[in-house]
Amino acid sequence: MAKTKAIPRVFDTDKRIRLGIWGLGRGMNFFNTCKFLNIDVVAGCDFNAHMRENFLRSCPGAVVTDNEEEFLKQDFDAVLLATFCPAHGPHAIKCLQAGKHVLSEVTSFFSMAEGVKLVEEVEKRKLVYNLAENYPFTAANMWLANRWREGLFGDLMYAEYEYVHECRMLAYTYIDSLPVQPGHTVHNWRSWFSFHYYCTHSLGPVMVITDTRPIMVETFPSKPHIAGYLRGHGAENGTMTPSLIQMNNGGVVRNLMGAATNDSHSQRIWGTRGASEIGHDGMRLRLGGAGQSPRLNVNPRWEGLGEIAAQTGHGGGDFWTLYYFAREILTGVKGPFDIYGGCDVTLPGIQALRSSREGGKPMEVPDFRKKADRDRYRNDDWQQERYDTKRGVFGGAELNEKAARFSSIMKDMTLYAPAYRAYVDWKKVQTALVSQEQFLPIAQNLLDLYDKLVVTFRNARAIVKDYPSSDGAQVLREMLEVGEADKALSPGFLPALKKDVSSLKRKFGSSTIDLTRFEATRLLPERTLIPDVNYPATSLKYKVIPYQADFKYNDIRELYEGLKDQNGLVFARANYGSKKAEAGKLKVAADGPFKVFVNRKEVGCNRGATNPIPDQAITLKTAWKKGRNEILIALRTNGGMAWGFSACVVK
Repeated sequence: MAKTKAIPRVFDTDKRIRLGIWGLGRGMNFFNTCKFLNIDVVAGCDFNAHMRENFLRSCPGAVVTDNEEEFLKQDFDAVLLATFCPAHGPHAIKCLQAGKHVLSEVTSFFSMAEGVKLVEEVEKRKLVYNLAENYPFTAANMWLANRWREGLFGDLMYAEYEYVHECRMLAYTYIDSLPVQPGHTVHNWRSWFSFHYYCTHSLGPVMVITDTRPIMVETFPSKPHIAGYLRGHGAENGTMTPSLIQMNNGGVVRNLMGAATNDSHSQRIWGTRGASEIGHDGMRLRLGGAGQSPRLNVNPRWEGLGEIAAQTGHGGGDFWTLYYFAREILTGVKGPFDIYGGCDVTLPGIQALRSSREGGKPMEVPDFRKKADRDRYRNDDWQQERYDTKRGVFGGAELNEKAARFSSIMKDMTLYAPAYRAYVDWKKVQTALVSQEQFLPIAQNLLDLYDKLVVTFRNARAIVKDYPSSDGAQVLREMLEVGEADKALSPGFLPALKKDVSSLKRKFGSSTIDLTRFEATRLLPERTLIPDVNYPATSLKYKVIPYQADFKYNDIRELYEGLKDQNGLVFARANYGSKKAEAGKLKVAADGPFKVFVNRKEVGCNRGATNPIPDQAITLKTAWKKGRNEILIALRTNGGMAWGFSACVVK
């Protein structure tokens, strides 16, 4: 191992900020970033016992409780607020009244009246409030913002920013993928919450890049829903929620959120002198002031503290939100999302939902810096009706054994029904594929999951039969339709699927070989950052770790059990046998920073990897030798938030 490196000094002061984290799911994503920013985590609060246990493994000396009153009485300076989204406004006010600075997860509040109360509480207490909106602070968006400030693009004319994220499973699980308990219930807010409220990840980048704020919004309701989301009784999810927003310079933004059949985070923006777009193929600019000006790809690099930010979550965004918060506490310098910026990016969501309910009527976005604007909305408690999550999806009926496991069964349905749907639909257009061998892993995936699919579909059918008019039956019935249960469970389907996979293998061969048997070390002290990690000492002990076939990753979480500190390194190794010496490729992904060695030689590194695992994949050129080849992965655990990695040999 390399020698310990000193933690970079960001602020020129020895003053420390004592932080409590309220909400230990998402809240723990920030944990590892604190060490860079003069922050000591000393307390935690969560109603969920396993999240409190996870917190204590990272902070063995901290106070942890499920009682918010007890939590707020503790001796610390600031709260990182990551409780359930509709509670952020009241909880932030409660923290401020307890004398704590507040860094709140998005969004800031749930109604106009809540926003007025929050603003005036911040002004009264003279404490720091920041909103942890992190999407403006990727390397690409920050680079773009710097160029806009330099005048490269002129004035904002029009932008299209998107946060389309089909997070159906999260309606039935906690953020760590464990099914919601009790099992007949659904997630506190993700199960019913209109995506209009969650407008900050798409609107926030436009505001920061162009230094504009919204003043008017209008939207039409989009009525079609995808399967598996609750309907009625306050639930309003599983659909698209676009809005048109006018900014204070006269420019217009199409702000698109929602859940649909194609996750998308595309970003396009037009200025009076130039334009940019960010998509799957990176960033492109068109510069020259004309529609046919040169259009070229650029490589936006981190500037300033970016090298530190790249080591943290959400593409560096988590670092910057925490940085601006700490900077204001320590120096008084404000960041982009103080209380007023938090209002600017939250209010359009509330008003967009209201506009859709009124047939597209334009709605103003007030400026809560102004008392006159606040006065107009001081008593405006309008908000979306809330689904009764505690009562559950069976309307208070007596539950049998399967209904009591609804959340677990529904979680599995969100995996297996789409796996079936992908196979049968891609089979219809297989011959149109540019590379027809790409159909093989889709078919193989369904074959691998088929036994579990059968059990899950049968359980779902039983619940639908026993509780036919319930909300639980509604979503299960929809997913069974997606999975074409009659066809999928018919006697001839599995033999036909096996035959199809065999034929594809004969024709194309296995396009990849998944490496599913890894052995790993227990969690080791973090003595250096991933880019500087060397091949480990041969004296380390390894044990086999589980492979999660449903999600296709090697799971390192059990390596944390009984340990006091989840910040550290894990080394995992596997063997690949090659029939001959040849050039090859190895594809690796992980949800924490990682480095890869083949036969003790470093072949690649992803220092900024974070959740989810598939999005962090890198394909590495290798030189296989004949016979046994050792593949070793060094993975940084990111405060215990890294669950594992995937690896496959590309043929």
